[in-house]
Amino acid sequence: MIFNSIGFFIFFAVVLAVLYVLPAKFRWIWVLAGSIFFYAFARPGYVLVPLLITVLTYYTGIAIEQATSEKGKQKIFVAGVCFIIAILVFFKYANFFTSTFTDLFNLISGKQVSNSLLISLAAPLGISYITFQAIGYLIEIKREDEKAERHFGHFATYLLLFTKVIAGPVERAHRFLPQLKMPARLTYDNFVIGGQQMLWGLFKKIVVADRLAIYVGAVYNNYTHHSGSTLFFATVCYVFQIYADFSGYTDMALGFSKMMGYDLMQNFNRPLLGRSVTEFWRRWHISLSTWFADYFFNPIAVAKRDWGNWAVIYASFVTFTVLGFWHGANWTFIAFGFLQGLILAIEILTRKQRKNMRKKIPVWLNDGGGILFTVAYFGLSSIFFRANSVGEALTIIKKILHFNGPFFFESASLLMFMLAGIFYIVAHDVKKEFFDKRFSLAQNKYWVIRNGYYCLLIIIILVTGVFDGGEFIYFQF
Repeated sequence: MIFNSIGFFIFFAVVLAVLYVLPAKFRWIWVLAGSIFFYAFARPGYVLVPLLITVLTYYTGIAIEQATSEKGKQKIFVAGVCFIIAILVFFKYANFFTSTFTDLFNLISGKQVSNSLLISLAAPLGISYITFQAIGYLIEIKREDEKAERHFGHFATYLLLFTKVIAGPVERAHRFLPQLKMPARLTYDNFVIGGQQMLWGLFKKIVVADRLAIYVGAVYNNYTHHSGSTLFFATVCYVFQIYADFSGYTDMALGFSKMMGYDLMQNFNRPLLGRSVTEFWRRWHISLSTWFADYFFNPIAVAKRDWGNWAVIYASFVTFTVLGFWHGANWTFIAFGFLQGLILAIEILTRKQRKNMRKKIPVWLNDGGGILFTVAYFGLSSIFFRANSVGEALTIIKKILHFNGPFFFESASLLMFMLAGIFYIVAHDVKKEFFDKRFSLAQNKYWVIRNGYYCLLIIIILVTGVFDGGEFIYFQF
Protein backbone atom coordinates (compact mmCIF):
# COMPACT_ATOMS: atom_id res chain seq x y z
CA MET A 1 0.00 0.00 0.00
CA ILE A 2 1.22 3.46 -0.86
CA PHE A 3 -0.12 6.65 0.66
CA ASN A 4 -1.72 7.84 -2.58
CA SER A 5 -3.75 4.65 -3.13
CA ILE A 6 -7.41 3.98 -2.41
CA GLY A 7 -6.38 0.86 -0.49
CA PHE A 8 -4.29 2.87 1.96
CA PHE A 9 -7.05 5.40 2.59
CA ILE A 10 -9.46 2.57 3.41
CA PHE A 11 -6.84 0.99 5.69
CA PHE A 12 -6.13 4.30 7.43
CA ALA A 13 -9.84 5.04 7.88
CA VAL A 14 -10.29 1.69 9.66
CA VAL A 15 -7.20 2.29 11.85
CA LEU A 16 -8.36 5.79 12.76
CA ALA A 17 -11.98 4.81 13.43
CA VAL A 18 -11.01 2.00 15.81
CA LEU A 19 -8.29 4.14 17.43
CA TYR A 20 -10.82 6.82 18.36
CA VAL A 21 -13.07 4.37 20.24
CA LEU A 22 -10.37 2.30 21.98
CA PRO A 23 -9.42 3.03 25.59
CA ALA A 24 -6.19 5.06 25.74
CA LYS A 25 -4.09 2.27 27.26
CA PHE A 26 -4.83 -0.11 24.35
CA ARG A 27 -4.27 2.28 21.47
CA TRP A 28 -0.57 1.45 21.02
CA ILE A 29 -1.53 -2.22 20.53
CA TRP A 30 -3.87 -1.33 17.69
CA VAL A 31 -1.31 1.01 16.07
CA LEU A 32 1.41 -1.66 16.31
CA ALA A 33 -0.89 -4.32 14.84
CA GLY A 34 -1.80 -1.96 12.00
CA SER A 35 1.88 -1.18 11.40
CA ILE A 36 2.81 -4.86 11.14
CA PHE A 37 -0.12 -5.49 8.79
CA PHE A 38 0.86 -2.48 6.65
CA TYR A 39 4.45 -3.68 6.34
CA ALA A 40 3.47 -7.30 5.65
CA PHE A 41 0.89 -6.33 3.03
CA ALA A 42 3.44 -6.02 0.20
CA ARG A 43 5.71 -8.99 1.09
CA PRO A 44 4.44 -10.95 4.13
CA GLY A 45 7.71 -12.79 4.73
CA TYR A 46 9.75 -9.59 4.81
CA VAL A 47 8.08 -8.38 8.00
CA LEU A 48 10.41 -10.78 9.84
CA VAL A 49 13.40 -8.54 9.02
CA PRO A 50 12.18 -5.35 10.78
CA LEU A 51 10.85 -7.51 13.62
CA LEU A 52 14.30 -9.09 14.00
CA ILE A 53 15.94 -5.64 14.08
CA THR A 54 13.36 -4.49 16.63
CA VAL A 55 13.98 -7.42 18.99
CA LEU A 56 17.76 -7.17 18.60
CA THR A 57 17.81 -3.40 19.23
CA TYR A 58 15.47 -3.65 22.22
CA TYR A 59 17.55 -6.23 24.10
CA THR A 60 20.88 -4.69 23.04
CA GLY A 61 19.79 -1.34 24.46
CA ILE A 62 18.94 -2.90 27.81
CA ALA A 63 22.20 -4.89 27.84
CA ILE A 64 24.25 -1.73 27.18
CA GLU A 65 22.53 0.07 30.02
CA GLN A 66 23.02 -2.83 32.45
CA ALA A 67 26.70 -3.38 31.62
CA THR A 68 28.91 -2.61 34.62
CA SER A 69 31.97 -1.34 32.74
CA GLU A 70 32.68 0.96 29.83
CA LYS A 71 34.52 -1.86 28.08
CA GLY A 72 31.51 -4.13 28.46
CA LYS A 73 29.16 -1.43 27.13
CA GLN A 74 31.43 -0.87 24.15
CA LYS A 75 31.55 -4.58 23.26
CA ILE A 76 27.78 -4.97 23.45
CA PHE A 77 27.23 -1.76 21.50
CA VAL A 78 29.66 -2.71 18.71
CA ALA A 79 28.21 -6.22 18.45
CA GLY A 80 24.65 -4.90 18.23
CA VAL A 81 25.43 -2.20 15.67
CA CYS A 82 27.51 -4.59 13.53
CA PHE A 83 24.70 -7.13 13.48
CA ILE A 84 22.15 -4.49 12.46
CA ILE A 85 24.46 -3.14 9.74
CA ALA A 86 25.12 -6.70 8.53
CA ILE A 87 21.39 -7.14 7.92
CA LEU A 88 21.28 -3.89 5.95
CA VAL A 89 24.39 -4.77 3.91
CA PHE A 90 23.12 -8.26 3.11
CA PHE A 91 19.84 -7.06 1.63
CA LYS A 92 20.90 -3.73 0.13
CA TYR A 93 24.60 -3.88 -0.77
CA ALA A 94 25.68 -7.51 -1.13
CA ASN A 95 25.15 -7.56 -4.90
CA PHE A 96 26.98 -4.23 -5.30
CA PHE A 97 30.06 -5.43 -3.42
CA THR A 98 30.22 -8.85 -5.08
CA SER A 99 29.66 -7.36 -8.56
CA THR A 100 32.32 -4.69 -7.99
CA PHE A 101 34.77 -7.33 -6.78
CA THR A 102 34.00 -9.54 -9.79
CA ASP A 103 34.46 -6.63 -12.24
CA LEU A 104 37.77 -5.71 -10.57
CA PHE A 105 38.96 -9.32 -10.73
CA ASN A 106 38.06 -9.53 -14.42
CA LEU A 107 39.87 -6.26 -15.12
CA ILE A 108 43.07 -7.36 -13.38
CA SER A 109 43.12 -10.99 -14.55
CA GLY A 110 41.86 -10.37 -18.06
CA LYS A 111 39.26 -13.12 -17.58
CA GLN A 112 35.49 -12.94 -17.80
CA VAL A 113 34.13 -14.54 -14.65
CA SER A 114 30.44 -14.12 -13.86
CA ASN A 115 29.23 -13.18 -10.40
CA SER A 116 27.92 -16.39 -8.86
CA LEU A 117 27.07 -14.70 -5.53
CA LEU A 118 24.18 -12.54 -6.74
CA ILE A 119 21.24 -12.46 -4.34
CA SER A 120 17.79 -12.46 -5.90
CA LEU A 121 16.08 -11.10 -2.77
CA ALA A 122 14.83 -7.52 -2.92
CA ALA A 123 15.63 -5.26 0.01
CA PRO A 124 12.76 -4.99 2.51
CA LEU A 125 10.91 -1.69 2.28
CA GLY A 126 12.32 1.08 4.43
CA ILE A 127 15.11 -1.07 5.88
CA SER A 128 17.52 1.90 5.83
CA TYR A 129 15.19 4.07 7.91
CA ILE A 130 14.55 1.32 10.45
CA THR A 131 18.31 0.64 10.67
CA PHE A 132 19.19 4.32 11.22
CA GLN A 133 16.61 4.71 13.97
CA ALA A 134 17.87 1.54 15.66
CA ILE A 135 21.53 2.60 15.50
CA GLY A 136 20.75 6.15 16.68
CA TYR A 137 18.82 4.71 19.63
CA LEU A 138 21.77 2.50 20.66
CA ILE A 139 24.23 5.40 20.31
CA GLU A 140 22.11 7.56 22.63
CA ILE A 141 22.03 4.77 25.24
CA LYS A 142 25.78 4.21 24.88
CA ARG A 143 26.35 7.95 25.46
CA GLU A 144 23.97 7.75 28.44
CA ASP A 145 21.88 10.51 26.89
CA GLU A 146 18.84 8.24 26.90
CA LYS A 147 17.44 5.42 29.03
CA ALA A 148 16.74 2.04 27.45
CA GLU A 149 13.02 1.54 26.85
CA ARG A 150 11.65 -1.35 28.95
CA HIS A 151 8.20 -1.53 27.34
CA PHE A 152 8.73 -3.73 24.27
CA GLY A 153 5.37 -2.83 22.74
CA HIS A 154 6.09 0.89 22.92
CA PHE A 155 9.56 0.40 21.47
CA ALA A 156 8.24 -1.73 18.61
CA THR A 157 5.56 0.89 17.87
CA TYR A 158 8.26 3.59 17.74
CA LEU A 159 10.43 1.65 15.32
CA LEU A 160 7.65 0.24 13.10
CA LEU A 161 5.00 3.01 13.04
CA PHE A 162 3.44 2.59 9.58
CA THR A 163 3.31 6.31 8.74
CA LYS A 164 7.12 6.58 8.86
CA VAL A 165 8.44 3.03 8.46
CA ILE A 166 8.89 3.19 4.68
CA ALA A 167 10.58 6.55 4.05
CA GLY A 168 10.93 8.36 7.34
CA PRO A 169 11.23 10.80 8.95
CA VAL A 170 14.13 9.26 10.87
CA GLU A 171 12.43 9.88 14.19
CA ARG A 172 14.43 10.08 17.44
CA ALA A 173 13.33 7.84 20.31
CA HIS A 174 13.44 10.65 22.88
CA ARG A 175 10.90 12.61 20.82
CA PHE A 176 8.48 9.80 20.06
CA LEU A 177 8.51 7.32 22.95
CA PRO A 178 7.15 9.86 25.50
CA GLN A 179 4.12 10.34 23.22
CA LEU A 180 3.27 6.66 23.73
CA LYS A 181 3.38 7.06 27.50
CA MET A 182 0.44 9.45 27.42
CA PRO A 183 -2.99 9.07 25.81
CA ALA A 184 -2.92 9.90 22.11
CA ARG A 185 -4.30 13.40 21.58
CA LEU A 186 -7.30 12.47 19.47
CA THR A 187 -8.71 15.97 19.16
CA TYR A 188 -10.71 17.78 16.54
CA ASP A 189 -7.86 20.26 16.01
CA ASN A 190 -5.32 17.47 15.43
CA PHE A 191 -7.70 15.79 13.00
CA VAL A 192 -8.20 19.01 11.03
CA ILE A 193 -4.53 20.11 11.08
CA GLY A 194 -3.38 16.61 10.13
CA GLY A 195 -5.97 16.36 7.37
CA GLN A 196 -4.90 19.70 5.91
CA GLN A 197 -1.23 18.70 5.87
CA MET A 198 -2.10 15.34 4.33
CA LEU A 199 -4.10 17.08 1.57
CA TRP A 200 -1.21 19.40 0.76
CA GLY A 201 1.16 16.43 0.55
CA LEU A 202 -1.27 14.52 -1.68
CA PHE A 203 -1.50 17.56 -3.96
CA LYS A 204 2.28 17.78 -4.28
CA LYS A 205 2.53 14.06 -5.03
CA ILE A 206 -0.21 13.35 -7.58
CA VAL A 207 -0.80 16.79 -9.09
CA VAL A 208 2.80 18.03 -9.32
CA ALA A 209 5.34 15.21 -8.88
CA ASP A 210 3.55 12.48 -10.83
CA ARG A 211 2.71 14.88 -13.66
CA LEU A 212 6.37 15.90 -13.94
CA ALA A 213 7.38 12.22 -13.75
CA ILE A 214 5.61 11.53 -17.05
CA TYR A 215 7.84 13.98 -18.91
CA VAL A 216 11.05 13.27 -16.98
CA GLY A 217 10.66 9.53 -17.51
CA ALA A 218 9.94 9.93 -21.23
CA VAL A 219 13.11 12.02 -21.69
CA TYR A 220 15.57 10.30 -19.35
CA ASN A 221 14.57 6.79 -20.41
CA ASN A 222 15.38 7.74 -23.99
CA TYR A 223 18.12 10.30 -23.38
CA THR A 224 20.11 9.31 -26.49
CA HIS A 225 17.25 10.51 -28.70
CA HIS A 226 16.78 13.91 -27.06
CA SER A 227 18.53 17.25 -27.45
CA GLY A 228 20.49 19.17 -24.86
CA SER A 229 17.68 21.72 -24.43
CA THR A 230 15.17 18.95 -23.76
CA LEU A 231 17.48 17.23 -21.26
CA PHE A 232 18.10 20.56 -19.54
CA PHE A 233 14.37 21.18 -19.12
CA ALA A 234 13.80 17.58 -17.98
CA THR A 235 16.53 18.02 -15.35
CA VAL A 236 14.86 21.20 -14.05
CA CYS A 237 11.58 19.30 -13.92
CA TYR A 238 13.27 16.46 -12.05
CA VAL A 239 14.48 18.84 -9.33
CA PHE A 240 10.89 19.87 -8.68
CA GLN A 241 9.62 16.31 -9.14
CA ILE A 242 11.84 14.84 -6.44
CA TYR A 243 11.15 17.78 -4.13
CA ALA A 244 7.37 17.59 -4.57
CA ASP A 245 7.44 13.78 -4.35
CA PHE A 246 9.53 13.45 -1.19
CA SER A 247 8.23 16.50 0.67
CA GLY A 248 4.73 15.44 -0.39
CA TYR A 249 5.30 12.02 1.20
CA THR A 250 6.62 13.69 4.37
CA ASP A 251 3.60 16.00 4.57
CA MET A 252 1.30 13.00 4.25
CA ALA A 253 3.27 11.04 6.86
CA LEU A 254 3.13 13.94 9.30
CA GLY A 255 -0.53 14.56 8.51
CA PHE A 256 -1.63 10.96 9.03
CA SER A 257 0.40 10.79 12.25
CA LYS A 258 -1.11 14.05 13.52
CA MET A 259 -4.60 12.68 12.92
CA MET A 260 -3.68 9.73 15.17
CA GLY A 261 -2.34 12.07 17.85
CA TYR A 262 1.40 11.74 17.15
CA ASP A 263 3.81 14.53 16.23
CA LEU A 264 6.70 13.62 13.91
CA MET A 265 9.62 15.95 13.23
CA GLN A 266 9.53 18.29 10.24
CA ASN A 267 11.62 16.97 7.37
CA PHE A 268 11.61 19.88 4.90
CA ASN A 269 11.91 23.63 5.31
CA ARG A 270 11.73 25.05 1.77
CA PRO A 271 15.18 23.75 0.75
CA LEU A 272 15.07 25.15 -2.79
CA LEU A 273 15.22 28.61 -1.24
CA GLY A 274 18.52 27.89 0.48
CA ARG A 275 21.10 30.61 -0.20
CA SER A 276 23.92 28.05 -0.32
CA VAL A 277 24.30 24.29 -0.62
CA THR A 278 25.18 24.21 3.07
CA GLU A 279 21.87 25.87 3.88
CA PHE A 280 20.10 23.57 1.41
CA TRP A 281 21.17 20.51 3.41
CA ARG A 282 19.97 22.13 6.62
CA ARG A 283 16.53 22.35 5.02
CA TRP A 284 16.35 19.11 2.96
CA HIS A 285 15.54 15.74 4.59
CA ILE A 286 16.24 17.33 7.96
CA SER A 287 15.78 14.15 9.99
CA LEU A 288 18.44 12.31 7.96
CA SER A 289 20.79 15.30 7.71
CA THR A 290 20.73 15.85 11.48
CA TRP A 291 21.17 12.10 12.05
CA PHE A 292 24.36 12.13 9.97
CA ALA A 293 25.49 15.36 11.62
CA ASP A 294 25.06 13.97 15.15
CA TYR A 295 26.36 10.45 14.64
CA PHE A 296 28.76 10.72 11.72
CA PHE A 297 29.93 14.24 10.80
CA ASN A 298 30.49 15.64 14.31
CA PRO A 299 32.46 12.65 15.66
CA ILE A 300 34.74 12.69 12.61
CA ALA A 301 35.25 16.47 12.78
CA VAL A 302 36.00 16.31 16.52
CA ALA A 303 38.43 13.42 16.08
CA LYS A 304 40.35 15.44 13.45
CA ARG A 305 39.96 18.86 15.12
CA ASP A 306 43.73 19.40 15.03
CA TRP A 307 43.38 19.81 11.26
CA GLY A 308 41.41 23.06 11.62
CA ASN A 309 39.11 23.77 8.65
CA TRP A 310 40.42 20.67 6.91
CA ALA A 311 38.80 18.56 9.63
CA VAL A 312 35.39 19.95 8.62
CA ILE A 313 36.18 19.47 4.94
CA TYR A 314 37.32 15.88 5.51
CA ALA A 315 34.22 15.14 7.60
CA SER A 316 31.99 16.66 4.88
CA PHE A 317 33.52 14.51 2.13
CA VAL A 318 33.28 11.30 4.14
CA THR A 319 29.77 12.03 5.43
CA PHE A 320 28.25 12.95 2.09
CA THR A 321 29.95 10.12 0.22
CA VAL A 322 28.46 7.69 2.72
CA LEU A 323 25.15 9.56 2.54
CA GLY A 324 25.18 9.19 -1.23
CA PHE A 325 25.94 5.48 -0.94
CA TRP A 326 23.07 5.16 1.55
CA HIS A 327 20.67 6.17 -1.22
CA GLY A 328 21.51 3.09 -3.25
CA ALA A 329 24.05 0.47 -4.25
CA ASN A 330 25.23 2.25 -7.38
CA TRP A 331 28.25 4.39 -8.26
CA THR A 332 25.83 7.12 -9.38
CA PHE A 333 24.77 7.70 -5.78
CA ILE A 334 28.37 7.77 -4.61
CA ALA A 335 29.07 10.41 -7.29
CA PHE A 336 26.02 12.36 -6.09
CA GLY A 337 27.32 12.33 -2.52
CA PHE A 338 30.86 13.22 -3.61
CA LEU A 339 29.57 16.27 -5.50
CA GLN A 340 27.78 17.46 -2.36
CA GLY A 341 30.94 17.02 -0.29
CA LEU A 342 32.96 18.88 -2.93
CA ILE A 343 30.77 21.98 -3.00
CA LEU A 344 30.51 22.04 0.80
CA ALA A 345 34.31 21.96 1.01
CA ILE A 346 34.51 24.88 -1.43
CA GLU A 347 31.94 26.83 0.59
CA ILE A 348 33.96 26.24 3.77
CA LEU A 349 37.22 27.36 2.15
CA THR A 350 35.65 30.48 0.63
CA ARG A 351 33.52 31.45 3.63
CA LYS A 352 35.50 34.60 4.46
CA GLN A 353 35.71 35.77 0.84
CA ARG A 354 31.99 35.25 0.31
CA LYS A 355 31.20 37.14 3.51
CA ASN A 356 33.25 40.12 2.31
CA MET A 357 31.64 39.94 -1.12
CA ARG A 358 28.13 40.00 0.40
CA LYS A 359 28.89 43.37 1.97
CA LYS A 360 29.40 44.88 -1.50
CA ILE A 361 26.33 43.35 -3.15
CA PRO A 362 22.67 44.24 -2.54
CA VAL A 363 20.90 41.71 -0.31
CA TRP A 364 18.29 40.80 -2.93
CA LEU A 365 20.97 40.12 -5.55
CA ASN A 366 23.11 38.11 -3.16
CA ASP A 367 20.16 36.00 -1.96
CA GLY A 368 18.77 35.57 -5.46
CA GLY A 369 22.15 34.54 -6.86
CA GLY A 370 22.70 32.12 -3.99
CA ILE A 371 19.30 30.49 -4.52
CA LEU A 372 19.82 30.14 -8.28
CA PHE A 373 23.27 28.64 -7.79
CA THR A 374 22.00 26.19 -5.16
CA VAL A 375 19.14 24.99 -7.35
CA ALA A 376 21.45 24.75 -10.38
CA TYR A 377 24.06 22.75 -8.48
CA PHE A 378 21.46 20.42 -7.02
CA GLY A 379 20.06 19.98 -10.52
CA LEU A 380 23.52 19.09 -11.87
CA SER A 381 24.14 16.52 -9.13
CA SER A 382 20.60 15.14 -9.43
CA ILE A 383 21.50 13.95 -12.95
CA PHE A 384 23.66 11.31 -11.25
CA PHE A 385 20.80 10.63 -8.86
CA ARG A 386 18.41 9.94 -11.76
CA ALA A 387 20.75 8.25 -14.27
CA ASN A 388 21.31 4.49 -14.36
CA SER A 389 25.10 4.75 -14.58
CA VAL A 390 27.89 7.30 -14.26
CA GLY A 391 28.55 7.04 -18.00
CA GLU A 392 24.91 7.80 -18.75
CA ALA A 393 25.00 10.82 -16.41
CA LEU A 394 28.15 12.18 -18.07
CA THR A 395 26.60 11.77 -21.52
CA ILE A 396 23.50 13.69 -20.41
CA ILE A 397 25.65 16.50 -18.96
CA LYS A 398 27.67 16.67 -22.18
CA LYS A 399 24.50 16.98 -24.26
CA ILE A 400 23.13 19.67 -21.94
CA LEU A 401 26.33 21.71 -22.28
CA HIS A 402 25.94 21.69 -26.06
CA PHE A 403 22.32 22.82 -25.62
CA ASN A 404 21.28 22.31 -29.19
CA GLY A 405 18.56 20.52 -31.09
CA PRO A 406 14.75 20.79 -31.02
CA PHE A 407 12.81 21.07 -27.76
CA PHE A 408 10.54 18.08 -27.10
CA PHE A 409 7.23 18.07 -25.24
CA GLU A 410 4.45 15.52 -25.61
CA SER A 411 1.52 17.93 -25.60
CA ALA A 412 0.74 21.54 -24.85
CA SER A 413 -1.67 20.52 -22.08
CA LEU A 414 0.98 18.42 -20.29
CA LEU A 415 3.47 21.28 -20.55
CA MET A 416 0.90 23.72 -19.19
CA PHE A 417 0.05 21.49 -16.20
CA MET A 418 3.73 20.90 -15.47
CA LEU A 419 4.59 24.60 -15.49
CA ALA A 420 1.51 25.42 -13.41
CA GLY A 421 2.52 22.83 -10.81
CA ILE A 422 6.09 24.15 -10.60
CA PHE A 423 4.82 27.74 -10.36
CA TYR A 424 2.44 26.88 -7.52
CA ILE A 425 5.13 25.01 -5.52
CA VAL A 426 7.55 27.95 -5.95
CA ALA A 427 4.88 30.55 -5.15
CA HIS A 428 3.83 28.64 -2.03
CA ASP A 429 7.39 28.37 -0.72
CA VAL A 430 8.24 32.00 -1.55
CA LYS A 431 5.12 33.17 0.25
CA LYS A 432 5.97 31.08 3.35
CA GLU A 433 9.63 32.15 3.28
CA PHE A 434 9.27 35.89 2.74
CA PHE A 435 5.63 36.81 3.42
CA ASP A 436 4.50 34.30 6.02
CA LYS A 437 2.65 36.90 8.12
CA ARG A 438 0.78 38.31 5.14
CA PHE A 439 -2.61 37.17 3.84
CA SER A 440 -3.07 33.38 3.87
CA LEU A 441 -5.73 31.18 2.30
CA ALA A 442 -4.75 27.94 4.04
CA GLN A 443 -4.63 29.50 7.52
CA ASN A 444 -7.10 32.31 7.00
CA LYS A 445 -9.02 33.40 10.09
CA TYR A 446 -12.29 33.31 8.15
CA TRP A 447 -13.84 29.83 8.09
CA VAL A 448 -15.33 30.27 4.61
CA ILE A 449 -12.04 31.30 2.97
CA ARG A 450 -9.97 28.66 4.78
CA ASN A 451 -12.29 25.77 4.00
CA GLY A 452 -13.02 27.07 0.53
CA TYR A 453 -9.29 26.83 -0.19
CA TYR A 454 -9.14 23.19 0.89
CA CYS A 455 -12.29 22.36 -1.06
CA LEU A 456 -10.63 23.87 -4.13
CA LEU A 457 -7.49 21.81 -3.39
CA ILE A 458 -9.60 18.62 -3.30
CA ILE A 459 -11.25 19.53 -6.61
CA ILE A 460 -7.86 20.17 -8.24
CA ILE A 461 -6.58 16.83 -6.94
CA LEU A 462 -9.62 14.95 -8.28
CA VAL A 463 -9.63 16.72 -11.66
CA THR A 464 -5.91 16.99 -12.48
CA GLY A 465 -4.27 14.35 -10.28
CA VAL A 466 -2.32 11.45 -11.80
CA PHE A 467 -3.82 8.49 -9.94
CA ASP A 468 -1.66 5.82 -11.54
CA GLY A 469 1.67 7.56 -10.87
CA GLY A 470 3.08 4.80 -8.69
CA GLU A 471 5.07 4.78 -5.47
CA PHE A 472 7.12 7.57 -3.96
CA ILE A 473 10.73 7.95 -5.15
CA TYR A 474 12.24 7.48 -1.69
CA PHE A 475 10.43 4.17 -1.11
CA GLN A 476 13.34 2.49 -2.90
CA PHE A 477 15.80 3.67 -0.23
